[in-house]
Amino acid sequence: MKALVYTGIGQLELRDLPAPEAEFIVRVLGSGICGTDVKTYTKGHHLFTPPTVLGHEFYGRVEHSFPGSGFSAGDPVVVAPYAECGKCALCAAGAGTLCRHKSFVEGGAFCEYVGIPSSYVATGVFAIPEADDAFTLVEPLACVLNGVEHLKIRPTSKVLVVGAGPMGALFALLFEARGIPVTVVEPSALRRDAVASWGIDAREPGAVQAGDYDNIVIAVNRKELVEEYIKSIADTGTVLMFAGLGKGEAVAIDSYSIHYREVALSGCSGYAMPHFRKALELIIEHRDIFSRVISRRMPLGEGKEAFALLQSGQAFKIVLKPGSENEGSLR
Repeated sequence: MKALVYTGIGQLELRDLPAPEAEFIVRVLGSGICGTDVKTYTKGHHLFTPPTVLGHEFYGRVEHSFPGSGFSAGDPVVVAPYAECGKCALCAAGAGTLCRHKSFVEGGAFCEYVGIPSSYVATGVFAIPEADDAFTLVEPLACVLNGVEHLKIRPTSKVLVVGAGPMGALFALLFEARGIPVTVVEPSALRRDAVASWGIDAREPGAVQAGDYDNIVIAVNRKELVEEYIKSIADTGTVLMFAGLGKGEAVAIDSYSIHYREVALSGCSGYAMPHFRKALELIIEHRDIFSRVISRRMPLGEGKEAFALLQSGQAFKIVLKPGSENEGSLR
């Protein structure tokens, strides 16, 4: 099969690899490039040793199944890249995102076929109504839903999303879909104009009064923004550190805001399976809304160009399309 292989920092190669041998195989129809993929390509990542295949936001059609799986060849499906065990103390406490006994899909999805362990099918493979690139957004939207659970949304709430990258854009679209007033602050005119074209209030940095908002999502990995918005958010407000910082990187906290103004600081990473299932429902219900973040569809063979577009900030999400190497760029 064709696969886009990460061979080192700044290096991607289209290679022929053996197709997976598994009882359950999914033919990949689309796989979104996420921030972790871009980070790995740009700086490397301790979890991804080259050569390896990246990509985990994918959907496709069942190529091969087994009796009793509940699926037949040709069925459109979306796959959760991992799932918590559901049995440990953390899972019992409702913190499945922190489970240390997760099951994972083996291998990345920037390729034509992905093998799924038979024991994982019932947990992590979901039927979808039809093949649509919108279903590459289920996993990132699940992460957003996890983040929203850390906020304190009241009937009178107004939310500020700091940063209009793909995840910040998904936050904004989710709040818009739920009828919650939201403003996005973003320095890039290109991204700001795109968000504004969706009917969402988008402003330049410095053009908002943070005290007008009681929930602020930091979707940019800059610690000074966390420090700034803790001081300036409305009383009793919640600041969510959604974008991760480097291990050991310290953030200065204004104790006055925490103690006397009852401001809360929270953080999150990843998703648990209830988030994934809810995200799937939302994509089915609001497919047209969330699909706005898909900027381009490109063949695997144009993977380096796709990563370059994302690095330059000229796209929100790009979906790589296996089997499209001879079709040229896709829109």
